[in-house]
Amino acid sequence: MTVRAVLFDFDGTLADSEPLITASLVHALHVHGHEVTEQRVTHVFGPPLDVMVRMLAGDLTADQFEAIRTSYFDHFNARLSQIAPIEGATELLDALAAVHVPVAMVTNKFEASARRQLTAMRWEHRFQVVVGADTIDSAKPAPDPALHALARLRVDAADAAFVGDQEPDIACGLAAGCGMVIGLAFGRPAETLAAAGATHVARDLFEVRQLLLGGTGA
Repeated sequence: MTVRAVLFDFDGTLADSEPLITASLVHALHVHGHEVTEQRVTHVFGPPLDVMVRMLAGDLTADQFEAIRTSYFDHFNARLSQIAPIEGATELLDALAAVHVPVAMVTNKFEASARRQLTAMRWEHRFQVVVGADTIDSAKPAPDPALHALARLRVDAADAAFVGDQEPDIACGLAAGCGMVIGLAFGRPAETLAAAGATHVARDLFEVRQLLLGGTGA
């Protein structure tokens, strides 16, 4: 297929931010009396922050969650400069821009948090559309965020690719009808992403670039 637009997950797909997310969640939960390991945190990656926090800490009142959320962002935002692109991310985005393929971010971060992270990485100019967990009513794995991004890009789903490293990314891209759904086996085993229904599985972003563009722009 000729790809006319690409939708990307962010954390763990383009940005090596999951170590900081893990550390910030462990810190915030510890501050409020919930002891969790880094391994336990990595097992719940994918959903929006409020879902992950409740998976780790159990039932919480609105005030308890807000206190944890505040501690999380205080820790995370103070360390945004630590986040680096995953190897090959800059080259992939440059290659897509060179052949005028628009890109959107479809993330389960809140949109404001995603934009702060983009600014810290000096990537704010690279994405024509940013869709966060709070941009519309439903987050991944629902198809709505992908469909919203595609509507704003004015590209049919069949002509678009979705790239992500978690099962909710694969489910979102498939449910939206994206012609190509690429699982990046960076944090999850390739077999897990293939079982989730990914049309292609890539070991790194250089392989993703080849899948998206072939020899074009390489």
